[in-house]
Amino acid sequence: MGRTLLSPQRLAGTKKTNIGRIIIFCEGKTEKYYFDYFAEIIKKNKYTDVEVVLETANGNAQTVLSHANNFMSDEEHNRLFSAYGKYLAFDCDDPPNIQDVVLAAKDYELLVSNHLFETWLLMHFEDVDVKLSKREIYRRLSEHLHSSYSKGHKGKTREIVQNGDIEKAIDNAKALERQYDTEGKSVFTSIKDMNPYTSVHKLVEQFMVEISE
Repeated sequence: MGRTLLSPQRLAGTKKTNIGRIIIFCEGKTEKYYFDYFAEIIKKNKYTDVEVVLETANGNAQTVLSHANNFMSDEEHNRLFSAYGKYLAFDCDDPPNIQDVVLAAKDYELLVSNHLFETWLLMHFEDVDVKLSKREIYRRLSEHLHSSYSKGHKGKTREIVQNGDIEKAIDNAKALERQYDTEGKSVFTSIKDMNPYTSVHKLVEQFMVEISE
């Protein structure tokens, strides 16, 4: 678990935020395995709870949004999770009207990656500041892992968390965010033009603070 701890210098300079009780709806297995890793470490109590929900292994942005809406419209689920912070984690490669999906997800915090969640995973090993094909992203991940990367593989996903540099990934994501901000771009207006991009770091940094203290 050592690599999931923030360095003392980083921890001292990071604002403490309370994660509280949150529920994350994921597009695929890779995202679920990644967030599950942190959820299992963070101590669950009456103030803190991280629930990770997988819609389908073959979903896209629209299906995970639809599932989240249907899940929360269920009377029992609404009773249990109405007070939880609600997150959506999805890729931005599908469907073609991805901008409309982003705008429709106004009731959720977005953990989006353009164009793949693996863009965020690759940031654990290197800076990603130019658009890469899916094949190239997978090839680079395989090189860093010294074995073939497989999407939706629990062991590979956890290996990335344990052996990669999460602080490096957070810094890379923040640098991209600042770049797009200076260009006047945001996920709510220009997500198709923001590749590479990820907002996963916003929640992961909170996880890291929670674990490190």
